[in-house]
Order: sequence, then structure tokens, then C-alpha cells
Amino acid sequence: MSERNHARNPGTGLLGPNFSRRNRQAPTDDTAGEHRWMAIDESGYHGDQLHGHDRYMILGSVAIDDAEAAAIVDTLRRDAGIQQSATEAKFQKMFTGGGAGQRRRLLGELLWPGGPLHDRASVYAIDKHYFVAAKLVSLLLEERFHALGYDIDSNGVGRQLALDLATEGPRALGRDGFDRLIATAVGFFAKRNRTGDQVTVDDLYTVIRESYAYARRRKAPQAKKAAEVLDMLRKTRPEAEEFARERPAEATPTGEHGLLDDTMDPLVTAVPTVILHASVRYGGKLQVLADDQRLLTDDKLDVLERGATAVGLVHGLIKQDHLQDLVRGRSADHPSLQLADLVAGAGRVVARWHDGEDDPAGDDLHPVVAPLVDPGGLLMEEGPEDFARVDTARAKRR
Repeated sequence: MSERNHARNPGTGLLGPNFSRRNRQAPTDDTAGEHRWMAIDESGYHGDQLHGHDRYMILGSVAIDDAEAAAIVDTLRRDAGIQQSATEAKFQKMFTGGGAGQRRRLLGELLWPGGPLHDRASVYAIDKHYFVAAKLVSLLLEERFHALGYDIDSNGVGRQLALDLATEGPRALGRDGFDRLIATAVGFFAKRNRTGDQVTVDDLYTVIRESYAYARRRKAPQAKKAAEVLDMLRKTRPEAEEFARERPAEATPTGEHGLLDDTMDPLVTAVPTVILHASVRYGGKLQVLADDQRLLTDDKLDVLERGATAVGLVHGLIKQDHLQDLVRGRSADHPSLQLADLVAGAGRVVARWHDGEDDPAGDDLHPVVAPLVDPGGLLMEEGPEDFARVDTARAKRR
């Protein structure tokens, strides 16, 4: 097992009993050959608050230990003219803006074929609009159809309904109407709404009914599919009431009900999937180091560690012990986390660029990032190659 620091809070800037067990201060090291370290960091993550922020959440990962990462970071600093007084190499501070083009070119060289990070970095992207639409389908419609004796999960029907709502919803409802639907669903399912006093069942179904009525009146062909999904959703009030009844009224320790508490947290999906894909890709045992942040409590990491194993076993792709440990650390102490931050940051600006934002960083990095995009991400009908299509991005900016 890896050397975890069990004393109160060493190796992390987070205080309190929720951040006491899964800390690592010692450098990660692959030289023993018994396992492989992977560092992960996120960009655009706000827990289960999936509305009002960037549309995309990115999880960047790099299969590397601290010793090797330190040499790469030092070389990047020197060649990019990053002052040593800057304790960490951070994408947002050092690689954005029109004057950072040379630094982005150097970052691209690390990731291109022949570079030291080639075939070791990955970008897992989640489209939050699709994620919320999929939750509406899985938590309400799938339950509804199951009660009627139909399985819409295993045959792909549920996924198609979520795609129809997410892709056609903005055109059927208008941007403001679709945002209202997404925001209301997020508010209803979010953990902070345990007592149901922020977004009630009545609130949710008022918005669903009004959205359906608006989409049905639209003449555009694109409105038809979204209206059909909304028509189904407006008949799922009993399922929403059951969800509200089963929701814990108070915060509970993450454990038996951890996944219920984290219904709308995209990390519950992203981290286990990234670990599973890395296990299949690299083989052997993995140890994973995550950047410390307040939403990644010890209990949350417990859930993610169990989830990573469960997902792999269900699909028959890994052995029971493919994940040896999942710990947190400060990026100031771990150069591998700094590289993961650069990968996640690059993924985020390219996702924004892909979504129509005119950004020189996205313009420079999209050819480099597109090959890194995990095809298993939650990206509607898009594939990794779409993130490099200039015509698509330009069309969205018009």
C-alpha cells in the first residue's frame, strides 16, 4: 500500500476531520515497479452546482510520478520564462491570454507525439447540459418505465431520450427557457436541497409543464423531439415525489447512501471512469493522486475508490485490486499535479472554444487537446475529433 499520511492534515491545506485520512505529502514514486502513479486535477468543477458556471467540466490526468514530473516542470519553466518565485505551474495564471502563445506552444510540444507526456495524458470532458438531461431521464423516466415493465437503460432508449432533450432543448425552448429547465432540475436534485425547501416537486413540475407547452407550440422541426421527452417527463411526478421522500433530510456520512447523496456530482461518474480507462490502458495496479480541494472530502474519496472498482468489475475489465489507493495532495508539493492542472486547463479552454468562445488559448491548443479527449466522456453525440473542428467552433461563434 502507498504511504498515506494519517496525522491530522499533513500534506494538504484543508483543515478539519473531513480531510484527515487520505493525505499524501511524500513524493509519488514509480521506481519500485509495483504500481503506477497517476495524477488527476479538475477544471470547471463546482460539485452538484451544474448551472451558472461553464458548460463543460474537465478532468485532466497524467500517468507520471513526481520525480519525472519535476524534471519536466523545471524544463518547461526555464524554456517558458516562468519565474521561480511562482511556486506552482498553473494553467490559468501562465498559459492564458494573447501574450502566452509561446508558452502554449511549449505545452503542446510536451503532449504531441515524441513529447514526454505523449500517450500519458488524458482529458475527460462532461457536458453539464447533457449530464443534467441524463439525470432527468435516469432518475425519473427510467423509474417510470421500469414500473410499467420496460427497460429503457440497457437498450439505449434512455440515452437517446437524454440526447434529444439536451441537443434539441435549446432550440425548442430558446436559450433562456432551456437554462431555466436545467437550473430547476439541478436545484431539485442537488444535495443542498435535502429538505425540499429550495426547489419543490411543485416547482419542478411547473417548469416541466410550461416547457412542454412552449415546445409543443413551436413550429421548428427541432422542437418535436424535445417536446416528446418533456411530455414523458410531465407524467413522472410520482417518481419525483418518491425521490424527494427518500432523500436524507440531514447530511449523512458517505457510505451506504453515499451515491444517493451525490446524485448530481459529476465526479462520481468521472473519477471511476478515468481510473478504469487508465487501468485498462496501462495495465497493472494504479495509485491515484488528486489535487486537494474542499469538495474532495475523505468520505467522497472513499466513494470514488469503491466506485472505481465496482465499475471495472461490472464490466469485467479489471481485477479486484486494480486501484491500490486514492489520495490527495497539494500541487505545490507534487509536480505531477501541476502537470495534471495544465492538462485540465488546456481541456477547459478548448471546450470553451468548441462551445463558441473566441479565446486565443483554445485556438492554439485545440489540435493538441483533441487527441487526448476520452471517447467515454459525457459529450452528447460529439467525439474527440469534434473538439478540433474549426468549422464547428466558428459556426457556434456566429
